[in-house]
Amino acid sequence: MNIAIMGSGLAGLSCALTLEKYGYQADIFERREEVGDRFVIAEAMFSMFHTPYDDAIKFLSETHDIHLKPSSNLQKVYFYSKNESSFINGHLGFTNMRGKHPDSYEKQMESQLKGKIKYNQNVTYEELSKEYTHIVLATGDPLDTKKIQAYDVAFKASFKGAVIRGDFNRTEAHVFFNHDYAPKGMAYLLPHSDCEASLVLVYPQYPENEHLDKDQLWKMCWEDCCKRLDQEFAIINEYSIKDYRIGKTETDRIGNTFFIGNCWGSITPVFGFGQFESMLTGIYAAHDIAGVGDYTKLVKPLSQSYHDSLTLRRTMEKFNNDHLDLITKSINIQLIESMITNKDLNLMKILSRIIHPFSRKA
Repeated sequence: MNIAIMGSGLAGLSCALTLEKYGYQADIFERREEVGDRFVIAEAMFSMFHTPYDDAIKFLSETHDIHLKPSSNLQKVYFYSKNESSFINGHLGFTNMRGKHPDSYEKQMESQLKGKIKYNQNVTYEELSKEYTHIVLATGDPLDTKKIQAYDVAFKASFKGAVIRGDFNRTEAHVFFNHDYAPKGMAYLLPHSDCEASLVLVYPQYPENEHLDKDQLWKMCWEDCCKRLDQEFAIINEYSIKDYRIGKTETDRIGNTFFIGNCWGSITPVFGFGQFESMLTGIYAAHDIAGVGDYTKLVKPLSQSYHDSLTLRRTMEKFNNDHLDLITKSINIQLIESMITNKDLNLMKILSRIIHPFSRKA
């Protein structure tokens, strides 16, 4: 077999590492100059979204021989709505670095790879399909998927973010829900270290949001964050993204072409995280190529989780700031907090089934 992987992100590298575990070598084609060739940002793996895996890092290491070192363990998450605040405690997950940061997950995974990555390769799917028996599409761009098959875009998102300087606790994250500056979206702060963090504002680009001034929304978000954390932060660098597509492909594979990562639909619509899901799609595609699993069957639970997440998003989009205040306040109730942090309880699945009793076709 000749195997080509298009893209060296989390999904592509997970696929390549797993293939090597089974004795297969893939040619990895990357358009950019290095892995993680983008802005530096902190991201998170929240355990509450990964049931039944309460420790994603342990699972990846012990089950799939992919070893990652997070930036920190999350022990506390603060929630803020317009007029309320609350928090939850416990082992809630991990934070990690992405992009050009020397300790980013991309850099860590590249160091575990035996083979070499072909950089600055602007190859096309059509070109590779003439030479390779198996192609794994892992570019992270749904538009590459749409050239081959249907990709259902749930929504396009607009991002505004910055690396900021201040005084932070590595084990704490902060999440903001306020439609005044995050219409049908959210903002979050994740620490890089004791003195640096990522602050990100993200919201869907629905027609009613198109006329909004992103810079004005960011200013309001910034002021609220400084007020809530009682600090005057300094901006180290900023970035802005528009038209970031979040959706799901129609078919998991076509012949010997596998769609993984965001080319498959690994980003969960409700909050926009998807690192763990992205890596699992890469691992599962490798299992199929190596003859130890069926990709379509393996990703079926992930596909259902995507639809559950989309159900919750569509419901939350109907909320106003008063509803968000009520939800934020309810988190302080011990029973609600215990349900959120219970590792044996898939709260997202339960809530989505209450909202939409019949399981969506995955």
